[in-house]
Amino acid sequence: MKMNDATSLVLRLCLFAGIAVLAAGLVLLGMEWEYGNDVLWVGILILIVSPFVGVLTTYSYLIAEKDWKWVKVATVLTVLIAVFLIISLLKN
Repeated sequence: MKMNDATSLVLRLCLFAGIAVLAAGLVLLGMEWEYGNDVLWVGILILIVSPFVGVLTTYSYLIAEKDWKWVKVATVLTVLIAVFLIISLLKN
């Protein structure tokens, strides 16, 4: 599988999974179950994390292809996303 195909597949799978979890959370909220909000948050988290998973997928393909220029760019993106994720978690 080519890099672009793999990345788009991962992003689509994350999108569909996030939407499915959000739909399940809405159903649970409609039924007034106590875990409906938690399920909604998991769905939102899946949608938030999906671009990071896409970058990691591309990163692994770039390493396999030994394209070191773009590996450096992907490394910077991965580090920036991780740093901002840690900062946002520490603020809460």
